[in-house]
Formats: sequence, structure tokens, C-alpha cells
Amino acid sequence: MKHVYTFFILMVIISCSHSQKTTVTPKDYLDEVFTIVEENSIKRDSVDFDDIKSKAYEKINSMDSIENCYPIVNSILKDIGDNHSFFMSKEEVAKWQSTSKTADVNEIITFNGKLLNQDIGYIHMKGFGSGDSISIQQYADSLQNQIKSIDNKNLKGWIIDLRENTGGNCWPMLAGLGPLLGNGICGYFIDNKQKKFSWFYNYGESGIDSTTITKISGQHYELLNNSNPIAILTGKRTASSGEVVVAAFHKKNNTRSFGESTRGLSTGNANYTLSDGSMILLTSSIYADRQGNIFGKEIEPDEIIKNSYSSNGKFYDKVIQRAVKWIYE
Repeated sequence: MKHVYTFFILMVIISCSHSQKTTVTPKDYLDEVFTIVEENSIKRDSVDFDDIKSKAYEKINSMDSIENCYPIVNSILKDIGDNHSFFMSKEEVAKWQSTSKTADVNEIITFNGKLLNQDIGYIHMKGFGSGDSISIQQYADSLQNQIKSIDNKNLKGWIIDLRENTGGNCWPMLAGLGPLLGNGICGYFIDNKQKKFSWFYNYGESGIDSTTITKISGQHYELLNNSNPIAILTGKRTASSGEVVVAAFHKKNNTRSFGESTRGLSTGNANYTLSDGSMILLTSSIYADRQGNIFGKEIEPDEIIKNSYSSNGKFYDKVIQRAVKWIYE
């Protein structure tokens, strides 16, 4: 069994391996699964694992392959009830690890940026789901370069729109946004034993505690004016690693959030690779901001504003309008 810490799909932290049997039976496979979830689940002290195990082992009596156990693993993770854990088959894991070969650029560079009113930098970030080191590097580098291309001495502030950020890999997001985050600790993961793991951005690098996970390949960028206000836009689709970014900016000086509450998946998933190459992404921590304020549920913005609407055929975005007004104020 190989275990890789990550926080909602793809965020490598620690890796270790254990000896494996040459032939793994369905029972061996479920034994692996329960060894992981009983020790590491954020809900391990509130779940009746005896009941979950009895149902699961009863189902494998007629199973003749590991692949046939996949639906059982999904049922186990659903029964735990954290609403965030999930399972990836070995085929899905292989695809996730090779996006640089199989995905087009729009699936990798899932953000765009521009100037609003000629003096406000605007970055719109969707989710980024890849465990491919090449794709990760491309994303982080491109995001910093986008910020650099927008930044200028006349800029009044920034807007980071996370309303469509459904999650993925938080480390290239944090590395790419580093010029806006600033150097230092920007949040924490707190596990089921109340141990805190800090996440950081420092001079082009993002990571956890003292471990760098993503690093800008060239010279990192620094803002021309790091005191400019930053508006964070959130909504119901802002989830998981999108909520990592929200938490990273939460309580940061000169920062204010607008929109609707996030999805409520502000919990960290750790990756555990099983003996056949499939993977469990198990919720094993909750998020906290740089000041130690704990989430684990929806993150409410500083100002609640309902999403965009259309009137007389003209499109309005009240959230952006309010953010722009705040920056000018």
C-alpha cells in the first residue's frame, strides 16, 4: 500500500511504501481500505466501523477480482459520511497522472486574466485537476506570468474570481497566486489528532510545513505595489481546493470577500494508493486560515451578494460591481 498525502485531488506531501503481497485477494484489498480509513478518517471517532465492515465483507463473498470491489469501496467512503472522500480506479489514476499527454491547453490553463476599467487586475480561476508534474508546472508558471502581464504602476487593486473554482490541486494555485498572497504561512490543515500542518508561499514556492510541493520554474514575480486591495469572489461552486484559496486569503490585510458562501468542502483529502494502483482520497483534515480560524464547512464572505442577473437583455454582475466599488473606496 502506498500512501501519498494530498489535499483534494493532488497535492503531494508525504510518500511512503509498504511491502505488498504478490497476489491480492478481494479480502486483502478491503483489509487495505479499512486499515487506511479507520486510522486516518476525520470521522474515525464518530463512525460505527463495525457496521460498515460487516456490510462490506459480506458483499465480497462472491467477488473474484479486485475491480469488482470498486463499488464496495465507494460505498464505504459514502457510509463514512464526510461528504468529500472519493475513490479513483487505477485507470482514472493513470489518466490523472498524464494530463500533459492527453489534455488540451484549456484543460490545463483553467484561468484567465484581464484589466477592468484599465486599473483593476482581474483573475478568473476555475478548478485545476491534474497530478501530472508537467501540467502542474505549466499551470503555476502561467498563472504568475498572467499576474505579471496585468500588473502596472497605475493599478488600484485586484479581483480574484473563484466562483467557478470547483477544486483540484491547490499547490499550483497557491504558487501561481503567490505574488498576491505574499510570503509566509497562509493557512493550515488540522488532522483528526488536532495536529496542524501549515501551508505556505515563499518566493515562488508553495508547500506544507518545510516541504516545497510546487515551485515556479523561472524567476518568481513580485508585485509593483503589494499594498493594493484584493477582492475575493466566492459562490456555491467554490469548493475544496477552491476553498483552500479562499482560506489562504481570509483575514489577510487589505483583502475582502464578496458573493455567496462556498460549497462547504473545506476539508483536506489525503491520497492513498492501493495495491492495484487505484486510489482513495480520504478526508483527513479540515482547513484553518492564517490566524487559525477553523472552517470545515461553508466559508462565508465578508459581504453576501447574490450572483449575477440579467435585465432587459443586459448582463450585470453585482458581485464584481461591488468589488470594484470597494477597491475604489
